[in-house]
Amino acid sequence: MIVVFQSKTFYGIMAVLIAILIIVSSVGALYYTKYTSVSLENSIYVKQLDQLGVKYTPNILVDFGNGTSTWYNDTSLAPGSNLYTATVLIMNGNVNASYDAQYQEHFVNGIGGIQNTNSEFWFLWTYQQSNSTAPWQMAQVGADDLPITNGVIYAWTFCGVNSDYNPTCTP
Repeated sequence: MIVVFQSKTFYGIMAVLIAILIIVSSVGALYYTKYTSVSLENSIYVKQLDQLGVKYTPNILVDFGNGTSTWYNDTSLAPGSNLYTATVLIMNGNVNASYDAQYQEHFVNGIGGIQNTNSEFWFLWTYQQSNSTAPWQMAQVGADDLPITNGVIYAWTFCGVNSDYNPTCTP
C-alpha cells in the first residue's frame, strides 16, 4: 500500500524539519564560537602567566603496588600543564604510554619501570578534601585532561581489579 501525502502536509513537515535543522545548526555554531573564544582567551592567559614566571606546584603520589610509594610535592610546572606532562617530568621521562589520537589521550602502560600486566594496571586518582568519607576518587578523565594548579593532589596506583573491574587498592 502506497501512502500519498497531500502536498500541504508534505510541505508542512518539510518546513518543520528545516526549521529544526536551522535551530540545531545555530546552537552548534554558537557553542563552537564560544568554545573557540574561551580557548583563545585561555591560551593568552597561559602565555601571560608564563611570561610572568608563574609556576604551579602540584602534589602527586605514585604507589608502585609493591610497598613503595613516593610523594612528589611542589614540583614546579608551567601554566597550562596537565597531569600526564607532570608525570613524565617527575618520573624523568620513565613513563610508558600510548597515545590515542581519536580521544587525544595518553594511555599509561607503565611508570617507573612497572608495566601493566594482564591482571594489574595503573589507576589515576584525584583527591577531594571536601569528601571526608572517601577523599580519593578514581579520575573521571584521563591524565591529559587533568589540569595542574597550586596544591592540587593526584595519585597513581598500581594494583589488580576485582570482579567488577574496579581497582583493589586506593592511595
